[in-house]
Amino acid sequence: MQKDFERLFHRAEDHYLHPLEMISFKKHLGLLGQRLEAYRTIRDQEGEIFQAAADQLETQFPDRAQADLEQALLHWISVLRYGAMAMLLSNPEYLQYRLLEWLEGMVDARELRPVETALARILTAELQKSLTEDGFKLLQPFLAQAEKTILGAVEEPQPATVGEPA
Repeated sequence: MQKDFERLFHRAEDHYLHPLEMISFKKHLGLLGQRLEAYRTIRDQEGEIFQAAADQLETQFPDRAQADLEQALLHWISVLRYGAMAMLLSNPEYLQYRLLEWLEGMVDARELRPVETALARILTAELQKSLTEDGFKLLQPFLAQAEKTILGAVEEPQPATVGEPA
């Protein structure tokens, strides 16, 4: 987000914004409003989202140590908080450098991969319920980034479209 605004401002240092630049600026402001609304929803509903996730984890992993479930929840609370800020800033590097590099090896060290994988799916479902469709679309790339980094999730291949080789 900041880079987008900086580019606009630098291009217009010696002149008023041209009509196309103003349209671009308005578009960025509109997206910022949507990001801020999604961020606010996440902030305000974090407790309910994670309570529902914790309840589902306990059901799915009844024999797992409580400490393991709590550790996984703490990891994904951090992912959501930093992911929401990265979404607000429109900056995937923020998430990568502030959290994911540190968290990456933690999952394997405590053998939490099955719990964390299930929690990532549960969290995604809970967020889809809590956020608007547009809000979820803004957050989803950051969740996918976290999942890929932390869990080593492989992106599913996209189906070929008509006219493209399979």
